[in-house]
Amino acid sequence: MKRQLAYYDTGESLFRPGESVYINKAFEQASPHLHAHDFIEIAYVISGQGIHRIGDQEYPVSKGSLCIINYDIPHEFRSHADSSHAPLWVCNCIFKPEFIDYSLVNCKDFSSITNHFLFRSFFPEEVDWGVDVHLSDTSSSDIEDIYEKMYKEYQIKEPGYIEVLRSNVIELLIKIFRLYQKKDRLDSGIEAGRRQIIDTVIQYMKTNYAQKLSLEELSMMAFLSRNYFCKLFKDCTGMTVFEYAQKIRIEEACRMLSDTDKKVVDIAAEVGYKDIKYFNTVFKKVTGKTPRDFRKQA
Repeated sequence: MKRQLAYYDTGESLFRPGESVYINKAFEQASPHLHAHDFIEIAYVISGQGIHRIGDQEYPVSKGSLCIINYDIPHEFRSHADSSHAPLWVCNCIFKPEFIDYSLVNCKDFSSITNHFLFRSFFPEEVDWGVDVHLSDTSSSDIEDIYEKMYKEYQIKEPGYIEVLRSNVIELLIKIFRLYQKKDRLDSGIEAGRRQIIDTVIQYMKTNYAQKLSLEELSMMAFLSRNYFCKLFKDCTGMTVFEYAQKIRIEEACRMLSDTDKKVVDIAAEVGYKDIKYFNTVFKKVTGKTPRDFRKQA
């Protein structure tokens, strides 16, 4: 269910005059406060448990969770309303890309920073960061140490603190790039497992194509939530579950039309279509021909 933004943050109330960086530690309330902003935010959970909502998706977060939020992406951190969970504390590094280098003044997303010459030696290939990065349980004391250094510099404001903060942010970005590379290597193994799960579901669909296939049944078979199963299925096949089920049924109907003398209405029923008119419509949409024309050409 989509929610309206509670506010849009331009950063004017955060950045000090003449600055384009802001470091803070924040206690996150349990009440909703979905918002978007005109800067890049790198948030690190320093203690507690809660939820991070990005767009329409929600992720559990706890100490060690690291999240990168681009310009204009609706999001919110929330503590759990249940008092049995420790409240969520988040350390934020907020900046505009030009803080790293003025040549980035017109950049509006994190991927532009990864492609900057400062980081090309670390990330020589194009990386698709999407609308957000979510690295859970980084278990990295290095990350926390960098945030502590940044927070201290920002609070004390000793001479040259802006230059020190810039070097801290660059150090943080390099650490994130390294973590992301490790995550990619780990995900390649996880991806193979996910693909195997979807392959198992597809084999079941091919065996039981004539039956009514419900998303609830298929997602339970995969031991995944319905929404995540649908997303994973489309990522793996390029089709929705409904589209893939139609593909299997029409492929079987094509085989029967070519190899048997069964009536079209009987074939439709055998592949799971009780309504012959609907079957004809779907068949023509998938193959470009009516069942009778397909049989003649076959």
